[in-house]
Amino acid sequence: MISVEHPSEIGAPRWHGPQQRHLHFALDTAEVNAYHEKGFLILRDVFQPDEVEIYRQEAERVVDRAFSLSRDFQLEPKYNLRFEMLADGQPWKIDPFVSISPLFSALARDRRIMDRLASLYDGYEAVLFKDKLIFKPPESHGNGLHQDYNWWQGFPHSLLTVSVALDASTKENGCTELWTGHHQGFLHEPGSLDKGQIDREHLANEEHIHVELAPGDIAIFTCFTPHAAAPNKSNSDRRMLFLSYNDSRDGEHYTSHYEHFRWYRTRPDRTPEAEREKYYFL
Repeated sequence: MISVEHPSEIGAPRWHGPQQRHLHFALDTAEVNAYHEKGFLILRDVFQPDEVEIYRQEAERVVDRAFSLSRDFQLEPKYNLRFEMLADGQPWKIDPFVSISPLFSALARDRRIMDRLASLYDGYEAVLFKDKLIFKPPESHGNGLHQDYNWWQGFPHSLLTVSVALDASTKENGCTELWTGHHQGFLHEPGSLDKGQIDREHLANEEHIHVELAPGDIAIFTCFTPHAAAPNKSNSDRRMLFLSYNDSRDGEHYTSHYEHFRWYRTRPDRTPEAEREKYYFL
């Protein structure tokens, strides 16, 4: 029986109940247990070098096309809500990006990701919640210690993120740093959104790792997993896809999340009215 109560992707039906078919790329028991114990899991060689090169080319194409459209319509790229721009005019982040790239849309549904997430969701499909592409060019900033749920308060606790390395991710170029500690629950001030980072004293007894990835490797971590990233001190980009999902038993929240995201990017207490009038979504 097919049910549309909990879609596996936006607008598409899914099987009611856990997957009955074989999950070709399922995690093994040790991997599932490690994820639940630590709050993260690192998997090597999920995507092959020739695929990753195509994804890198697509990342550049998406930027070129967006900037071309901005010029055609006489719009300033820095006011495009999809983009976070650096002071020198380079893009730091595109959020969201799968809706403007059929190739990346297919990647977000690739069974090499989806089967592994179904392993973590008791056989139920994952539902895409958020997608962002971070370029992190040389000398650009990192992120302070935080939990993603600080920006997702009110959404399901089943949220997790899959990061896919398009470039080598190293300490020098500001790779993601992960801490165990998801079992401590929410460590930010409720309702805080962008106010403050996590006090590192809370994590003094937790394991901490630098997630150094080769192109094609992935890392999976929960929405309560504390993480940070240093600035990029190398001479090249550190391009990384961040795909966030929730358990399909919790429903579909992609649309409501991005409604909140657009409000958050332009809310009155952080953006003057004269500036808000310039924002657009291309």
